Amino acid sequence: MMFRTALPARATLIAAILGAGAVLLAIFAALLFYFRGGLHREIRRTVIGRDSAVLAPVARQQIAVASRRVAPRTLRTPELLDAVLPTAQQDGMLAVAVFNEQGDLLRAVPDTLLFAELATTDYVTLLGNAPITRYHAEFPLDRYFRGAQPGATAPVLEVLLPLVEPGRAQPSGFAQYYIDARSLAGELAAIDSRLDGHTWAILGAGAIAAALVLGGACVGLLRAQRLVAERNERLARANLELTLAAKASALGQITSHLIHGLQGSVASLRSAVASAPAAQPDWESAAFHAERMQSLITEVVALLADMRTGATYEISADELAALIRQRGEAHANPRGVQLDVVNRTRRPLDNHRGSLLCLIAANLVQNAARASAPGQSVVVELTEVGDEVQLHVTDRGTGVAPELLPRLFTPGASGGGGTGLGLSISRLLARQMEGDLELVSTGPDGTIFRARVAIGRLQIA
Repeated sequence: MMFRTALPARATLIAAILGAGAVLLAIFAALLFYFRGGLHREIRRTVIGRDSAVLAPVARQQIAVASRRVAPRTLRTPELLDAVLPTAQQDGMLAVAVFNEQGDLLRAVPDTLLFAELATTDYVTLLGNAPITRYHAEFPLDRYFRGAQPGATAPVLEVLLPLVEPGRAQPSGFAQYYIDARSLAGELAAIDSRLDGHTWAILGAGAIAAALVLGGACVGLLRAQRLVAERNERLARANLELTLAAKASALGQITSHLIHGLQGSVASLRSAVASAPAAQPDWESAAFHAERMQSLITEVVALLADMRTGATYEISADELAALIRQRGEAHANPRGVQLDVVNRTRRPLDNHRGSLLCLIAANLVQNAARASAPGQSVVVELTEVGDEVQLHVTDRGTGVAPELLPRLFTPGASGGGGTGLGLSISRLLARQMEGDLELVSTGPDGTIFRARVAIGRLQIA
């Protein structure tokens, strides 16, 4: 069973994170502008209502003074006008209109004020003793003031106040003020500008923070995705190796039985070929290969017997080099390829590790000889690195085909002339000996393979 996990593609993951970031940023921006709008309205309401908060106490004071003069009776129309209209002389006051308690206009100052009336909704609000303040950014002066230029507009603040005498619950009248609001317009514009600046600054900071957080999340997720992919790949590879090992174990038992049966047949074939007439190249070649087959069968039988019985003995470094040379020349010589074996090791190996390393070397030399032209050389070098024996096999061929590199150690991957099982099984054998088989380099000038084997007793399950 192969372990396979469907992982989202890198681009899909990044797109999903960017999409989530865009949604979060949109939500953050919507909330920010929502609260900005509420804060903007509240600030404007406070600033605009400031003048009414100043005028209301002044108007109450004027009414209180006038009321004391006529006490105990209430104010009459002339007295009400005399109490309120003087405020029209204040700086910035454009006009003042006074209405009686029924909402009818009594008088407006200056006389150039063309239109003054109390709307029904305003009248109802003022009856509850609540002041009204309105800011007109573009007040139509020509509609309300005689002599104003046609189409002239200006910022104007309109304030309506109830005129309540001391000791009375109901207003005795109402006052309407039109105030020059150019300074107020400048103040509101400055507030809007600062509020906009703060809003965009917060939005920018939020976007940067979101980008940093999402960037970190993206990096973390990509790293996790890569780790999961690598782990799945290792699991799949380990599963394949376990499968191959299980098959190899069962196959070993079958092979042992079959090879014992073949041994007698090959011995008979060798005797028949050896008795053929001499000086015939075809018979000589057949005799050579029959002898080689007999030798290989004998080695495999011995290896299987050792593994089955647990017999252990040491193979010296020189014996190991000689065995590798002997087996390698069987592949190199028929192709006209020279084999050089360089031994730089001194420590012996047990027979199991030595035999398996010879099998690995034979397979690598066979591949190297296939990749080499007649007259070229294949170099086998044995070295010690720490507690490992390393086997390097170097050829001067044209290199491994690029399309084979990603699946070089996968069963079935072959450059031609083979089953594609050699490198896969060789790596499995190397890993069984606590080592590995790897491609060091390849190119137009040749290829180098390295097999690493731990020096120690091979544990056979």
